[in-house]
Amino acid sequence: MPVKQRMFELDALRGISLFGIILMNILVFSLPYEMASMSQTVKGFNAVLLHLITLFVIGSFYPIFTFLFGYGLGMMFEHSRIRKVRFYPMIYRRLSFLLVIGVIHGMFIFSGDILFGYAFTGLFAVLFIKMKAQKLIKIASILFVFKILIFVVPFAILNYTQGVYEKNNYLGISLQQFIDVKQNGHYDSFLKLNVLENLYSMLDILMGSAFLEFLPYALFGIAAYKMNLIELIRTKSSSFLKWGSLIAILGYCIKMPFAIDYDNGSFAVINAVGGPIVSAGYIILIVYLCQSVHGAQIMRIFKYPGKLSLSVYITQSIMFTFIFMGFGLGLYNKLPLYQSYLIVIIFYSLQVIGCYFYLKKFSKGPIEWLWRKVTYLK
Repeated sequence: MPVKQRMFELDALRGISLFGIILMNILVFSLPYEMASMSQTVKGFNAVLLHLITLFVIGSFYPIFTFLFGYGLGMMFEHSRIRKVRFYPMIYRRLSFLLVIGVIHGMFIFSGDILFGYAFTGLFAVLFIKMKAQKLIKIASILFVFKILIFVVPFAILNYTQGVYEKNNYLGISLQQFIDVKQNGHYDSFLKLNVLENLYSMLDILMGSAFLEFLPYALFGIAAYKMNLIELIRTKSSSFLKWGSLIAILGYCIKMPFAIDYDNGSFAVINAVGGPIVSAGYIILIVYLCQSVHGAQIMRIFKYPGKLSLSVYITQSIMFTFIFMGFGLGLYNKLPLYQSYLIVIIFYSLQVIGCYFYLKKFSKGPIEWLWRKVTYLK
C-alpha cells in the first residue's frame, strides 16, 4: 500500500503540474506575452483573469515539475542500488534521451521547452545523488539564496533604473513583425523565429540558469525522497497542513506586487523568489489532499495524465502550436484571454479522459515506452 500510495501522490503532482504549466504556457502560445505590454493587450475581465493567473500560476508550477524530476532521480538511484544495476551509465542514457527530445521539441514545436533545461540540470544533479538529505538541502538553499543575491536583486535594480516597463527585444524584430509571423506565417518562417527564440533559451540555460533556476529544486526533490517526505506528511498531516498554507501565503505576498502590476520588470524578477515559495506550499498541500479521504477523490483525476506526463506535455505543445500558429488555425493574438483558457480547460479535460482509457490497455505512453527502452536497453 505505501509504495502504491506514494506513486499516486507523485502522479497526481505531475498531473496538476502539467495543468499549471499549460495555464502559464498558453500566454506564450496565444499572445505576444513577452514582447508586448499586457496592460495594453488585455482589458476588463481578461485583465482580472491575468492578475489571478499571475498570482496563482506564473512561476509556481515549473519548480514542482523540477522537484519531481529530482525526486524521480532519487528513486531511480535507490532502485538501481537494490537491483545492483550501474546507476550512472543508465541515468546518463536516460538524460541524454530527454536532452534530445528537448532539443527537437524546442526547435521544431515550442521554443518554451522545459525538457532541455531539466535534462541538462540532471546531468549535474546526479553528481550529488549520494549525499545525505541535510547536505542536499543546505546546497539547494545556498543556490537559491545565491540566485537572489546575484540575479534577483541586481536585475530588479537594473530594471528600475532603466525603466520597469521597457520590454527587452532580443530578437531584433518589431512587435508587429513578431505577431505577423506567428499569426500568418508558414511553417518555414515560424521555424526561423522559433529556432532563434529557443537558441536564446538554451544559451540562458547553458550560461547558468540551469544551476540557479533548476538545480536547487532538483536537489530539494532528491532530498525529499531521501527524507521520505510523503510518509512524513502522512504522519504529521495537521502540522504540514498549517505549514503548507503559511508557505503558500508567504509566496503570494511576495508575488502580489507582480500580480497587481504584471508589466513591471522589477516585480517580474522578484517573482522568481515568490513563485518557488508558492510551489513549496502547493507540494505540501497537494500531497496532504492526496492523503485525505475526500481530497483523494479529486486528486485521483490528475494521476492519469501524471502517469503519461512526457507524452501529455509534448501533445499539448503540438496541439496549441497548431491552434494558434499561422500554418494551423491561425488564432494567435485573435482570441480574448478567457477563450484561450476555455480551450485549455477543454483540451486538458479531454487529455485526462484519453489518458484514463489509454491506461486501461497500456502501462506507458509512447514516448515513455521509448524512453524506458533507451534507459534500460531492453
